[in-house]
Amino acid sequence: MQPGEAERSSVAVAARDYIQPIGDSVVPARTGPAVTFATTEHFNLQTARAVTVSEANGRASLYLAALSSNLIALAFIGQMSRLGTAFRAFALILLPALAFMGTVTFQRLVQSSMEDIAYAERIGRLRGFYLALAPELEPYVLAVSGSHAEAFLSHESLTPSGWQLALTTAGMVAVVNSVVIGACVGLIAETLVSGSLSVVLTVGAVTGVTALIAQRRHHLRARDAYTPEAVDRAAIFVPAAQTAEKA
Repeated sequence: MQPGEAERSSVAVAARDYIQPIGDSVVPARTGPAVTFATTEHFNLQTARAVTVSEANGRASLYLAALSSNLIALAFIGQMSRLGTAFRAFALILLPALAFMGTVTFQRLVQSSMEDIAYAERIGRLRGFYLALAPELEPYVLAVSGSHAEAFLSHESLTPSGWQLALTTAGMVAVVNSVVIGACVGLIAETLVSGSLSVVLTVGAVTGVTALIAQRRHHLRARDAYTPEAVDRAAIFVPAAQTAEKA
């Protein structure tokens, strides 16, 4: 996300017909319970964001730790076997497992980033309710108004650029995982077809670049298909009221 987008995604949006002062006649009747519901939901969303960030950091750390430990093991095996059959067999067992782990980690990180944006937008809408209830808080609660608010509500400001996606944790994992996939395919090519080093490097590089392009396209599709309503539907699903049985 561009600088400042993280703040804009969690601030109130003062668009037309979105933040309107609540009349005094409504306050005694329903505002009290509504404020309780809103603050509880705000706390739940903040907790959900913290859990999402914690899960993303944990998944990325787990993948990188597994990758580094396996590379150390491969180095020991390669030194002992002088890059012989034992090294190739060990590498062909570990690298595909690491590639699978990296792929699922990348996909989950993409999902987590979309969930975090959705939670931030919902928090912004709750801040809009707070400003509608107490407009005098506007100098102290950051609010977006005018054309920027209209763009926010249409999700235009929540669309990070392609380069910004590469700076995320998911983008970093995608690059590392592409290298793992390329090394795995290159080793397979060197084992099956004993060719020159240039051929093996070319096969590995082409495979790695292809894997990176595929993961980047998946990230872009997830960004373009993002809608807050599609995120975590199970958590916001409200079942229809059951009708009473006829006598």
